[in-house]
Amino acid sequence: MLNSTQGRELLEDLNIKVDLVRTVPYAAREETRIVAFKWESVIGEDGQSVVLTEEQQRERYRAYVERNIGAVLNEKQLCVIGVEKGQDVLSVQVRGRDIELSGRTDLLILSDIVKNNPFDVQYLPEVKLLIEVKRAVKPSSDFQALSELIALDLLVDDPVMALLTDLNEEWLFFWVAEKENASARICKARIRTPGEAFEVIKTLLTQSPTADAEIRLPCFQESVKRQKLSKLLPPIGEGGESGGVRESIERYYDIASMLGPDLDMARAVARQVTRSIPTLSYFS
Repeated sequence: MLNSTQGRELLEDLNIKVDLVRTVPYAAREETRIVAFKWESVIGEDGQSVVLTEEQQRERYRAYVERNIGAVLNEKQLCVIGVEKGQDVLSVQVRGRDIELSGRTDLLILSDIVKNNPFDVQYLPEVKLLIEVKRAVKPSSDFQALSELIALDLLVDDPVMALLTDLNEEWLFFWVAEKENASARICKARIRTPGEAFEVIKTLLTQSPTADAEIRLPCFQESVKRQKLSKLLPPIGEGGESGGVRESIERYYDIASMLGPDLDMARAVARQVTRSIPTLSYFS
């Protein structure tokens, strides 16, 4: 799992900025009255109430999500799958960046063909949305959702979205947007009620997966145009840590061949090489 420092470093390394998007109340408010998910508790040996972990309640909240978008799932031949611990389906090497992401998310909405063989989840067929569930959403939780979105986007052909939620009052949607001022952009929108959030999800699942297509989502002030991160990152060889390391090493040997070894410069190059070693970012 990424902490805040690792998350900021990942965004900086990939030159990604996060933009906040305004939302408004859903016009058809009467249609959005859905009861929030209730986290279960048990009574411990000391007589105190203990809330079960997200892991212990995965099947309950998977069924909760499925129940509230069931009609659209059936229409589009999709399903909601819980990703078991140890299924690192979001593992990917960021090409040209010496960065490796490894881990999973909690729920995936994807083709219902995986019901025939659960192991096929690893191929992420027609995946639309990943859902990271937290009993308590903290500011640092954003970085876990962002890293999962980055990994999923790099693994599949079509644009996707990520949702970070407590299934109560925090429903945070993330997606890759258009490049601006030489930086890739990920947008974040906040929805406050389960009913409105499920309207967003249902509408999303019916939209074209094509990149560049503008889609209208409930509660969003502006239309959404999702992009592919692979098209926004600089091509291999244009910048990136690996190219800079190679140039530094070559420059050091050129100078050393003429002037002799330079201990301070050698240490600086060594530090740069160390920073370029692939970083495993676990966000499961």
